[in-house]
Amino acid sequence: MSILTLRRKNIFRLGGILWLWLAALPPALAVKPMTSNSARKQVYQRAVEAASSDINRVAQQKNWRNFHSKLNVFIPAEVSSFRPCSRPLSVALPQGDRLDLARLRYDIRCEGNSSWELAVTVKPDIYLPVVVAKNTLERGSNVRAEDIELKKRNITSSRGGYLIDPDEAIGLTVKKRIRDMQVIAPSQLDSPLLVDRGQKVLMIAEQDGVEARMMGEALKKGRKGDMIKVRNLSSKIVVSAVVDQAGVVRMLYAPGQS
Repeated sequence: MSILTLRRKNIFRLGGILWLWLAALPPALAVKPMTSNSARKQVYQRAVEAASSDINRVAQQKNWRNFHSKLNVFIPAEVSSFRPCSRPLSVALPQGDRLDLARLRYDIRCEGNSSWELAVTVKPDIYLPVVVAKNTLERGSNVRAEDIELKKRNITSSRGGYLIDPDEAIGLTVKKRIRDMQVIAPSQLDSPLLVDRGQKVLMIAEQDGVEARMMGEALKKGRKGDMIKVRNLSSKIVVSAVVDQAGVVRMLYAPGQS
């Protein structure tokens, strides 16, 4: 027998002994494979499904476009002691809770072979194109198209709300100074003044399909839709009227009534 043949047999024999030794290891020393269907994974997947569904529903209601979201899921540590559920997990908002996209809470329940329940929190980051100021907008100025633009921002951290359509801001008056690149909230804007106190205005009254027009004097400043008092310059009678457009008001009562 050649030396080479002998070496090959020894290697095979050694390999066989090594294989048998590994196979004889007690189960406690063997590495357990990570189950792909653990209770934690089931809970995580169900929470993501529920949060994604709620976000998409709100996005459709509010006509969001080109948005994306990242979900931060917080699962209690006790889930590690639960057995995987043999049935699909049920999910519901806690009793009395209202949907709040800044902090979504779900009660996730297993009703299978080993029943259990967990309260899970999902904090989404939702990025949506919203109206921001291109430059600093001073108080009292009117917003122009060149003053604003759309930028993606995390709306879950926007206080006071946001606007997704530039037309919702153009022409409105800035109530409080807005910094450049700051998200513009509806509460920061106001309708422009259309009528000033002491201003001569056109009074329009309509009754039984007949329209009458006369000149009056505004006794109070007003924005579109505001109700103000106006004095008829001819009769000197003071009536209530609603501001309709710049320098124009519509009377609530027929001419001659106060």
